[in-house]
Amino acid sequence: MKKTMNIYITTGRRNLKYAYVAIKSLFMNNKGREVHLYVVSEDLTPEDMKHEYALADAYGHRIHILRFDEEKARQYIHIDEKDHWPIGTMSSYWLFHELLPAQVDRIMVIESDTVVIGDLSEIYDINFGDAYAICPGPEHKPSNHRDFMQSIGGDTLTFVLSMYNVEKIRQDFTLRDILQADEQVKRHAGYSQMEFTFGLLFKGKIKYVPGKDSCIDENERYAEELGYDYMRECEKTAKILHFSSYKDYGKPWNPVSIMPGYVTWWQYAQDSPYYKEYFEEQWKIYGQVKREKEELAKNISYRNVLLCAFVIYIIVVTVTVGICVGRISAERIILLLLAEALLSILFSLFARVASVWLNHVKK
Repeated sequence: MKKTMNIYITTGRRNLKYAYVAIKSLFMNNKGREVHLYVVSEDLTPEDMKHEYALADAYGHRIHILRFDEEKARQYIHIDEKDHWPIGTMSSYWLFHELLPAQVDRIMVIESDTVVIGDLSEIYDINFGDAYAICPGPEHKPSNHRDFMQSIGGDTLTFVLSMYNVEKIRQDFTLRDILQADEQVKRHAGYSQMEFTFGLLFKGKIKYVPGKDSCIDENERYAEELGYDYMRECEKTAKILHFSSYKDYGKPWNPVSIMPGYVTWWQYAQDSPYYKEYFEEQWKIYGQVKREKEELAKNISYRNVLLCAFVIYIIVVTVTVGICVGRISAERIILLLLAEALLSILFSLFARVASVWLNHVKK
């Protein structure tokens, strides 16, 4: 009989089609264990996950859907409405005390924007000792992330491919302890964030696995800090590729920039039942961006600039004539009006340049 391996992932109807690749690659590369995949979701049903259940049956694994109450969570945690992180990602706060069955004593985390490229058993079987968590080393985290954790008195924790000593966490912490740590994080960061919270709560009791042997993140910031060659070398030894993103929401299915590991993701995606949707969703995203650019161009076109200049000039002329007639000569009024016409055009051009620049910064 195969040993079991407990894995946690969050997803919902909106992004299940992307999680399919993470689930398929997990099942394909871990045939030596019976994977119990705990899918934490606010809205998924077994019918929604019929394709994923078929995968589980094909590879000899099991899927368990755990219901997460987002409305309840909103009473305790805070995510900026402009941020793209779904509140469901914070279900890990409730994982140990309310969501997982009592018999689960350890669990590993993956995320829906990943592709598993190796056997996870070696990391899963690491002895915790007196540690609460095992995760990839901090060397792959951006320097500002590491500096922030140091400033608030915690250790750096990477959530993807992290392991949790569920039994020990249940014994030593209550849900209230976790939410109190989140309050401290919110005071410093202004929002909830599970890596900060658990890094603070588990300080001094986190074991690290070198990032090159566990997980590599692929996005523009990591590419700049780590370099292409290093990322490619890590892909040969890492167990999982994580396509984390920022405000641009760059992913393999939304390639705002191209990362090396995108090729691997698409290899697993080729026979996905959602394959057509990957393209159609990307076209929608591109179409929206295109419409926004066209609207911007329309609003700050040179014709509009000249119209703006004309309106400003009419207002200025009216004021000037009202003030100056009878006080200065007609020649000086004419020169003044010419100068004001030039200034109106220059001001409107400056306003256009400023609008373009501000929009560029925003995007």
